[in-house]
Amino acid sequence: MLPTFVIFNRNNLTMDGERVRARHMHFNMIFNERTAIIYNFSSPYFAGATLVMNNSVFSDDEVTVNQNKWRARALIGVRL
Repeated sequence: MLPTFVIFNRNNLTMDGERVRARHMHFNMIFNERTAIIYNFSSPYFAGATLVMNNSVFSDDEVTVNQNKWRARALIGVRL
């Protein structure tokens, strides 16, 4: 897991079709997690799965946003 602190952000919001500059949020943090499992079932062949997740937390007095994204993959390969 790799935590990332955002020091400066410049964001715009669109509210009711009007673009408004967003205030600086007091707490802004991003987590990136990665994991993988690989299994060798014979000498030249292997299979596995990977998972990548991104979690963003933005907090202010008026609004709190939690955004989660993830991607999973399965793979089969031949070792050369």
